[in-house]
Amino acid sequence: MPEKIGTGILVKDVMIKNVITASPEDSVIDGARIMKENHVGFLVITKGKKIVGVLTREDIVNKVIAENKDILKTKLKDIMTTKVITASPEEDISEVSKRMAKYGYERLPVVMLNKLVGVISEREILKVAPTEIETLRERLLMEPPIPEEETTPGICELCGNEKPDLEYINGRWVCENCKEEAEEI
Repeated sequence: MPEKIGTGILVKDVMIKNVITASPEDSVIDGARIMKENHVGFLVITKGKKIVGVLTREDIVNKVIAENKDILKTKLKDIMTTKVITASPEEDISEVSKRMAKYGYERLPVVMLNKLVGVISEREILKVAPTEIETLRERLLMEPPIPEEETTPGICELCGNEKPDLEYINGRWVCENCKEEAEEI
């Protein structure tokens, strides 16, 4: 098996360490204000210390404004992305770039020992390895989105545990332990 060739640049060397978070119970207007005050377009949604979702500016536009939902009554939990794909601080940015391209994400939370330690984005990667962004964009244009049957690392939407092999069942990404429950929903 050929050895993986990376950039030699690790996520921990370029990630943003000051992660802006919000609660799933916050309203959309609260989330938008947090983004504005912190000059960010991405929030990690946490319940206690546990990551339960992510939210982008685009989520607010596409899932609230475009659908004419009430920004005061709609909660972040109603519009956040619960399929949370993460990166490790010890990963090479080339591997993370490929994962971002595969799933169509511009930013990923960085997790170590189930603890949120940062965020990595195309912008940080571009600063240190411009060719990685070109690779990302080319792959997005060339490859169709992953089929829903494929497994992926992330956080199970039923039990909330981080697992390396989630499956998409009945509209949810679940671990092996929660598979039967997801099939019944």
